[in-house]
Amino acid sequence: MRLPHRDAIRLGPTPYEDFLEKEGIPVIRGYFLEDLKTVELSPWKRMGVSGCYLNMGDQQETDAYICEIPPASQTLPQRHLFETLVHIAAGRGATTVWHEEAPKQSFEWSAGAIFAIPLNVSYQHFNVSKDEPVRFLAGTNAPHIINLFHNEDFIFRNPFQFRDRFRNDPDYFRENKRLTVRSWETNLIPDANSFVLDDYPMKGKGVRIMRFGLAGTTYGCHVQEFSVGSRSTFHRHGPGAMVTVTQGTGFAMVWREGEERQRFEIRPGSIYSPGDLMYHGHFNTGHTTMRHFAMRGRSPKYSQDRYRTSLHDMIPFDEEPPDIHPEYLRELAKNGVATEISVVEE
Repeated sequence: MRLPHRDAIRLGPTPYEDFLEKEGIPVIRGYFLEDLKTVELSPWKRMGVSGCYLNMGDQQETDAYICEIPPASQTLPQRHLFETLVHIAAGRGATTVWHEEAPKQSFEWSAGAIFAIPLNVSYQHFNVSKDEPVRFLAGTNAPHIINLFHNEDFIFRNPFQFRDRFRNDPDYFRENKRLTVRSWETNLIPDANSFVLDDYPMKGKGVRIMRFGLAGTTYGCHVQEFSVGSRSTFHRHGPGAMVTVTQGTGFAMVWREGEERQRFEIRPGSIYSPGDLMYHGHFNTGHTTMRHFAMRGRSPKYSQDRYRTSLHDMIPFDEEPPDIHPEYLRELAKNGVATEISVVEE
């Protein structure tokens, strides 16, 4: 039996909503953002640069923010008890991390990089270019943590050091280890568009994926690829997923049972975040492979997949609404793209 989505019970502002109000920067809501590289940002006192929040998907499990560092500038030092995943959308720079009263450690990155901030370390981002700004997307589990503890001193000024998650080792951000098929543990992905992925046939023909555990986080993420003329099955799960396109063009489609479907045209920089129990699918309509970086769920090492319920389910191709696949084929034909998926697969 499939349980229906339940609308949130509103009893006034949550601690997280109060926190957003005090941060004083724009908050983008809804399910879709056309391009993170062009969205308008505002001065952000806490970070010392410009930014905006993304509180998308009508949920308060995870959030994200977009941040821009001017040329030859840097963010203010930060430290907090929520986990943070970072995707560099444009520019090049470096991040310094440290435990208090310990030597600082730095690593460099450029556009396409993905990394995590080890939990509760102090850190600072630097733009090393004298001419170009850096713009990045950071996903966090701050809403859950802020609503859970509802004490900002505890979250932002807690001196506890998670030495099992971070050690002062010059090779820390060079570590790479395959855990199992479609799962990798590392602390820095230099380029989301060049990392070798594994086949993922259960999501569709021509689909590939790699799930990552980054810097000891429990917050999960993955890179997924759709070859030319390929698409995913529709699937749904709980709230909190955020997907940003890193390569290629196409469309995404989302809907919840009993509601109308929504279609989003996607390209590099597009972000979409399906809400709780919203079915969603990804469609490559271009002449090159399409990739996206998704933040959701648990990392491979701390996965709770064995406890999944039937709510994390997929719709077989032959059981999805019958007008969807023909719509995709028409889009491919209009763009002159060939596909091996000419009929709905069994």
